[in-house]
Amino acid sequence: MPPLSTNRLSWYNEGMKEFLKKNFAIVLAFALPIALITIVALSAYLPSLFFSVKHNFIYSSCMEGASYYPYYCGKYLQKHYSVVEGKIVVNPIDPAQDADKNGVLDMNESYTARIFLHDTEKNESREITLEEAQTLSLNGLLTSPDGVTVSSNYTRTEFFFPFGGSSSSGYYLTKRKSRSKLNLINSDGRDYYQDNFQFIGWVVPGRN
Repeated sequence: MPPLSTNRLSWYNEGMKEFLKKNFAIVLAFALPIALITIVALSAYLPSLFFSVKHNFIYSSCMEGASYYPYYCGKYLQKHYSVVEGKIVVNPIDPAQDADKNGVLDMNESYTARIFLHDTEKNESREITLEEAQTLSLNGLLTSPDGVTVSSNYTRTEFFFPFGGSSSSGYYLTKRKSRSKLNLINSDGRDYYQDNFQFIGWVVPGRN
């Protein structure tokens, strides 16, 4: 006579098989969304584990403005800073400039454009002064010398009812099919953030 524990295990296995046969549709309805969530999570996080960048970069962001949230600061930032012959340059504001076409001249928007140095190894940003930024040698191309690009991304993932879906936006370091999400200053997930960031340049020859 087999041990009681073996009988119990056999009874449990048979019971599970019978339950799955009778409730296959219900089990599938719960298992499929979980599998999809797992696949999405793995596709988002696995590439970043093997992602390395040799260069830091600097960027600018508006921390204040005429409105509480500087929605259209990005257009202003595009014109405010540039890289000329490997150095950051502050461009004067045209008194008639209205970069975001909102009817308010940029000089009256009261934007405060701040500069940040992003450590790509630690994925951390810290604010630096204009004087500090001017000591750095910069590459103003969006793609770094080692082939990494800073890009924005918005994704919407749809799941089956009743699980709904999810969305996310932000900036990423991308190289071929790999990407790694950036933790930037003011990166709080709100929609306006996409228009409150301006890449300035990569720090060369490497980390600084």
